Amino acid sequence: MIVRGLLSALLFAAVVWSSDPRAPFDRLKAEARNATRAKDWATAEACYLKLLDLAPAVHASTLETYAEIVSPLAEIYKRTDEADKLEKLYQRRVTDSGERLEHGMAQADLGFFYQGSDFSSADLFRGEQLVDAAVKTFENCMPAKAEGEQCRKRLAETAGIQGAMFFQKLDYKRAEPLFRRVITMPADSVQDEVMLVSLHALRGILILRKDFDEAKQLELRAAAFEASHPNALARLKGDGNRGRKRD
Repeated sequence: MIVRGLLSALLFAAVVWSSDPRAPFDRLKAEARNATRAKDWATAEACYLKLLDLAPAVHASTLETYAEIVSPLAEIYKRTDEADKLEKLYQRRVTDSGERLEHGMAQADLGFFYQGSDFSSADLFRGEQLVDAAVKTFENCMPAKAEGEQCRKRLAETAGIQGAMFFQKLDYKRAEPLFRRVITMPADSVQDEVMLVSLHALRGILILRKDFDEAKQLELRAAAFEASHPNALARLKGDGNRGRKRD
């Protein structure tokens, strides 16, 4: 009887395992990662596109979908200079995404894509509108119990990146309030690099405006932040060096 019961349990488990959609999903993720490491872009792309189709069925979380599917696929399109495919990927995410965190991340991705690409002024304006919409989406989802903290972090990141883009274009009037928003948020809601860039950029704006007292305060705060977060500056420098390399 014991043996018969054990066999029945094993047969039941086999049925459950064979019907578990996560198993082929996880195998496909591994295949995609391996193809990416091998620079087999066509295979990797096909795997990630299939994963996007399967993600809702396996209840993949928003963060898993972005970190393990959307971001790697976007990176492939960037490395292979396929801007059209990248645009379609981001557009698909805006269309297919649900509400709150997922939708805000999709809006921000597409908005920054339009702003960072050599498109028309109309596309540039559309990108700014999408980022503004993403900020509002994150604001609205911050009270949510499940995603509130992630929405707060994405809001800080989005505001910091948008501020940096305005700063690079010498549009200090629009950059300043975004940097101020970042540096007044709780430290644990802001990525170290985003906080450090915001502090230094805002300090630069204040110096140009000859507001030396507040600039000095920010200089001291930035120095203290660097001392307590020594890896943040190193990561920023590393990102800059990687950006200057050619494959």
